[in-house]
Order: sequence, then structure tokens, then C-alpha cells
Amino acid sequence: MATKTFKGGDVLFEEGAHPARAYRIVQGSVEMTRDGDGAALPLSILDRGELVGAEELVAGRAMAATAQALGALVVEEISKAQAEQLLAKSGRKVQRGKPVKSSVKQQGATTSRALVALSSQADKAAAGPDTASSVLKPGLLRRLLNPEFADVYDRLDIRIAVLEGDGGEQATQHLVAEIGQRRGIRAKALNAKITLDIDGDPVRAMRELKRASERWLVDNGGDVLVWGEVAPGGTVLHLRFFVLNQKPVDQFRIGDGWTLLALPMPLDAAAAHRLHATLLAAIRTKAAGKLLTVRRDLEVLMADARDLLLAETANLSPIERAEDRATVGRVFANATLFKRRADDARTAMSLLDIALNVFSAGETPIEWAMAHRDRAFLGQFLAERANDTEALRASVTDVETALSVLGPSTFPYDWASLNDRLGLALYRLDFDNGDIDTLQRALNAFQDALTVYDKRKTPSEWSETMGHFGQVALIIGREHRSPATLLQAVEACNEVLSARDRRKMPLHWASAQNNLGSALFLYGRVSGDSDALAGARNAFQTAHAIYLEKDADRLAIVAAKNLRHVEKALERKATKLSPPALPWEGTANEPPTLPWELEPRTPLIKPAEPRRREDGDFWTERTPR
Repeated sequence: MATKTFKGGDVLFEEGAHPARAYRIVQGSVEMTRDGDGAALPLSILDRGELVGAEELVAGRAMAATAQALGALVVEEISKAQAEQLLAKSGRKVQRGKPVKSSVKQQGATTSRALVALSSQADKAAAGPDTASSVLKPGLLRRLLNPEFADVYDRLDIRIAVLEGDGGEQATQHLVAEIGQRRGIRAKALNAKITLDIDGDPVRAMRELKRASERWLVDNGGDVLVWGEVAPGGTVLHLRFFVLNQKPVDQFRIGDGWTLLALPMPLDAAAAHRLHATLLAAIRTKAAGKLLTVRRDLEVLMADARDLLLAETANLSPIERAEDRATVGRVFANATLFKRRADDARTAMSLLDIALNVFSAGETPIEWAMAHRDRAFLGQFLAERANDTEALRASVTDVETALSVLGPSTFPYDWASLNDRLGLALYRLDFDNGDIDTLQRALNAFQDALTVYDKRKTPSEWSETMGHFGQVALIIGREHRSPATLLQAVEACNEVLSARDRRKMPLHWASAQNNLGSALFLYGRVSGDSDALAGARNAFQTAHAIYLEKDADRLAIVAAKNLRHVEKALERKATKLSPPALPWEGTANEPPTLPWELEPRTPLIKPAEPRRREDGDFWTERTPR
């Protein structure tokens, strides 16, 4: 297949030109625009597998629009005969010699080209500078072309339960029609109602309802289930969402049924964008094609419909407005997972603050705690980017506030993730204040998280938290020359290695090896165990080899420096001493329990001397992200 490449901004065909060839898009996108009083009016964006200039080539007429590359573009050049064949296959008839009528009315204001691309309707005229239905349906030919031209973007399957309240069925059909107009989404109505029984225990009721909804999504192949009601008066929709989680840990809340989105009925353009963005932000999937769709279209909305996403629905009560603002805030928070923009995090923080001006621990404890939870995560994100200690301290306050409501029995995974975040924040703060008590608090927080995280059910969260525990235990043991605490760090590092795959995540594996080497080195030096020093050498050699293989030069230098420390220690031929007897060694016939499984939990070490750091000592490295 002969291909041709274009750079972003290159023009394939000018409006009014007669094409001598046509193109089929192999990779990238092409924007179609028309001139309107000197301004380029976007008509559509063509994606992979679509034809550019084919109808004009076959009909022998001029281009009705300019075709321009949006970013790097790879196309296949096709002849007139090939164009006729492909058009016939798609069932499209070409009227020879007649001009093509555009379905988009010319306007003085320029429509956002990215927002136009979100539409999937071809026959509706634009009603203003922003519209949800104005362009050609993307991918019209994809299903008819050869498999190698299949779209890499997968559709998201949205199911909408019949809304409660007067006019619920009509409102449901309205949502199906509006959502179905959006690119990359397939919406269907669910012939059932979802009702939350709030007379009893609302937490248990929501949990059971979520489980039932997830089972339904699994059985029917859906990604998000939308439910809710038409508020009295019929002018406002209260929508909630259940999402099919691939794992029980969700960083920012949307798809757990608690978050409420309030929209006008019928939807206007701003409400349609907010609903679309909320659905995208709620998706939790490992399917690569669906993740690409979420990333692509959420970025479009963040860039080109930001003001519309922030618009508010009129005539809401204070609580309804607070819940709606929190939900929109979480949409912006989820966008940081892709682009990591500080502006999105600050916008999310301000929206959550608006909600927290209304929420209270007494009247709306769950909403209040969840808002503080997400605010804590955002605070840590901003603190990391700006090295802002005060933002980090504020996040600790938010975590502790959320933990006052979200307990291990009612919200176990939220409780675990909050404790992990608390430990990380305290660990980071320790570098500023040098307070060993801060590290002890961090260690206790990681211990709490590990009572919920499971090596089999939540391997990623379990291994990360175990790694954090090992790093903090190593530092405490290093500061106090405590063999017992250092041995805990060794055990934790070994556990992390047992949960990571060297082939799939080599840099993470190397990082765990480096941390294991650090723990073994310090334990061997404190206890006089030469076997531990030899194990440290092997761990550093393994880490160094992987870093060199993966061209991680900076990390390779760290591992090499650590290796030299071990070699010098081994050259001294330290006398091997028996390590101290420890309560978690177990018996010869039974594997030892891990130190953090002991009950009751007590501090590992009491600070007895000022903190000191020696020249030549080294620190563990954080796991690469």
C-alpha cells in the first residue's frame, strides 16, 4: 500500500479545486472547512478509514470544502476507479456535475472545530456557535472497509434506566437521543427503574444497588448505567451513575451512585456537554480502545467547552447545587489523570469548595466526607507539582476529616486509599521537619491500608502500599540502627517483588530490587550479617542491569553508587552475627506472619535520640510512575 504523509496544517485540497486523486485516511484526522466571510467554518473532522475527495473525484466537480491535516497524517492515495468502488460499497450515490449542499449554515461566529467533531449526526443544521449535532457521522465507512482500517477507538456503551417522576419515560428517551448523537457513544434505554430505598441504611442500600447494577452491566456489556428522576415540575433532571469498575479502588468519585448531576429538561448545549463529560470521566475500563475514546473526547471538552462545563442549572436548591458542583469538580479532577494540568486541579478544588460551603458533617456526612476525600487527593497533586508544603499539610487535614466519617466497615477501600494518602503526605512532610514521630504516623497509616488491600484482589494498590511501608520502615530503622525495623523493611521489599512481573514492568521490578538492596545493606551493616550484605549486592546488580538495558541512566547511576557502598562493606569482612530473635519469625513448619499483621499494633520504635544522617548513606528511590 503506497502511503503519503502530511504535517499538521498541510492542505490536501483547497475549496473550489478539482481533485486529480482521492485519499483514504490511514492514520490521523482531516478537518473539512468552508470559507465564510473570511473565516474558516468547520464542517466535520474525518478520522481513520474515511475518504477525502472521493465523491468530487468521481463526479468531476470542485471541492465544496477545504481539507486540512489535523496533526501528523498518513493517507493512502486512491484512484478514481478505487474511489467509485468504495463509494458503491458504502451505498453512497454520487450526482455527477452537481454541487454538494452543505448541511451547515454559514455563521459569523466560528464553531469550535473540536466540538463539531464530537457530533455524530449528518442532517441537522447548526443552531449557533456551539452545537452537539452538526457534522457527518464519524466512521461511516469504517465498518465497510478492510480489517486493517478498523478504528482504534471503541464505542462506550451507556444504559439509561427509566427515570422516576412525572414524564420519566419521555425524559429517558430524550437522554438516549441526545447522548446517542455524540461521537464514540452508543446509548440504549433500560426497560426498568432503579430506586434507592433511603428509609433504612442508605450506605448499605447504595452498596447493594451498586452490586446489582454492576452484575447487570457485566451480563449486558454496558460501561455506565444512568439512573435518577425527573424533579417535581419537570424542568430539572437528577442523574446518578453506576460504572463497571475493573477494580474496587476509584480515585475520584463519579460512578459509585452517590454523585448527582442536575441538568435542565430538555438539555441545552451546555447541559449536553456536561453530561457527555461526566460519562467520560466515570468510565473505568482496561479496554485500550475505550480508554482512547475517553482520553480523546474528554480532552476536546476540556479544551473547547470549558465555560459550558462550568455552567449551572437554574432553580436548584442549595444541596442540589452543591452536589452538582461537586460532580462537575470531579469531572475536572479526572481530567488530571490524562493531562495532569494544574488548572484542571485548581478548578476542581474550587468547585469542591463551593460544595463544602453547603455540605456538613451533621446533615450530609457522606457527601461532606467524599468532598474532603477528593479535595485531599487534589491537594497532594498540586503540592507535588509546586513543591508546596502548605498544600500538603492541608491535604493531611482533609484526609483526617474524611476518615472521621469513612470507616473500614462502611467504606473499606476509601478508608484504605485515604490511609495510603495520609502515609504518603506524612512521609513527604518528614523531609521538611525531620520529625521521627511523623514517620511513625506514616508507618501506622500504611499498616492500616494493608489491612484492607489484598495481594490477590487489589495487587497494584497492595504492592504500592507495601512498598511505601518498606521505604518508611527502612528510614526509621536507618535512623535508629534498629535491626528489627530494618528486617521489616526487608520483608516488605520481598513482598513487593513477589507481586511484580519483571517482564511486564521491568523498571518497577528494578526499583523494588534497589529498595531491597538498601534494606539488606542497612540490616547487614547494623546486625553484622555478611549474608545480608551479599544479598544486597545481588539486588543492586540486578537493578543496575535492568536500568542499563532500559536506558534509565540516572537510575543506573544510583544503583551503581549503592553497589559500591556494598562492595566496600564486604571488603571489610564484617563478622557475621546472628540477627535478634523477632516475634514474627514463626516456627519451622509454618511460614512467618508479616510484621504488620500482628495485633495489637504498637509503635515499632520510640525515638530516643536526635535524628542524624551520615555522609555516604543513601536513600531508597521511589517507584517510577
